[in-house]
Amino acid sequence: MLNVRTAAQTAARRALDRVGYGGAGGGGIQTLFTPEGWQVAALDDHSYILLLTGSAGGGKSRTGLEIVHRYMQQYPGATGLMMRKAREWTEKSIVPFLKQAVIGRTGSASHKKADKLFEYARGSTLYYGGMKDDDQRESIRSIGGDGGLDIALFEEANAFVEDDLNEILGRMRGKAAPYRQIILMTNPDAPMHWINQ
Repeated sequence: MLNVRTAAQTAARRALDRVGYGGAGGGGIQTLFTPEGWQVAALDDHSYILLLTGSAGGGKSRTGLEIVHRYMQQYPGATGLMMRKAREWTEKSIVPFLKQAVIGRTGSASHKKADKLFEYARGSTLYYGGMKDDDQRESIRSIGGDGGLDIALFEEANAFVEDDLNEILGRMRGKAAPYRQIILMTNPDAPMHWINQ
């Protein structure tokens, strides 16, 4: 005779596994990423500068972080950087989002909080920081060693100034992949903002 309770528990466990709840990553709910049409195009876009824009809750952050995560997994030895204008904002927003919603479901990277980075299994390193003052800018300059950066992500890019982008453009010298990429993610801003020029 079939134990109905066990069957129901098994079905519930399978449903939770499908959305990435619990499991080896632990630490809360992690959802599988099922991209929408525009996100598929962005995920496959290898443009040097990729602009992801739209209203809050539209999927920009998830898409940008999935692009960076996939890049770090795919290209051994890659060096990446993700930022908000201030490092402390980065640590409170995109770091936990990446850790819980993106990396958490795969377990393919470990967070080294003291060093402000994620180490990937295939030797790639994703740093995080900000550019709000000279100390934070200097920390960014020391990332990447000889090769420089392969990929960089600006969350809330409209909070940065054009000189911040230029600083990173000069660091995009990585050679781990056949292309390098800068991802700018932002809500819409004024028509005269430097991103729109």
